Amino acid sequence: MNGNDTDKKKKKRKKGGIINYIMGGRIFISDIITRNAMLLALIVVYAFIYVSNHYEYEQELLRIDRLTKKRDEMRNNLLTMRGEFSYKSRQTEIEKLLYEKESDLEVATKPIYRIEKPKESK
Repeated sequence: MNGNDTDKKKKKRKKGGIINYIMGGRIFISDIITRNAMLLALIVVYAFIYVSNHYEYEQELLRIDRLTKKRDEMRNNLLTMRGEFSYKSRQTEIEKLLYEKESDLEVATKPIYRIEKPKESK
């Protein structure tokens, strides 16, 4: 049983040793890290670039969404205004409006004819 107890203690020390190794900062002075310091720095720079680009992309999507909603709202307003204009510009509606306002204007009873200017002779 003494053999099993020593194996368990070694495993506990090994776990504690790895955590202490990482948390104590000794990992940053290890041979693997110092040899690949430039690569790690490059990976960190790429990670920052990736995160910032992702943020800009999200902001652009939100801007596009806001503009799309605004465009749709303006399109609906345009259709509503067109409908109102076509309704109000009908001849019967104009006649009704003139009658309500007691205007002196009346609907023409004679047909339209063209007045031509006489040609000048030289």
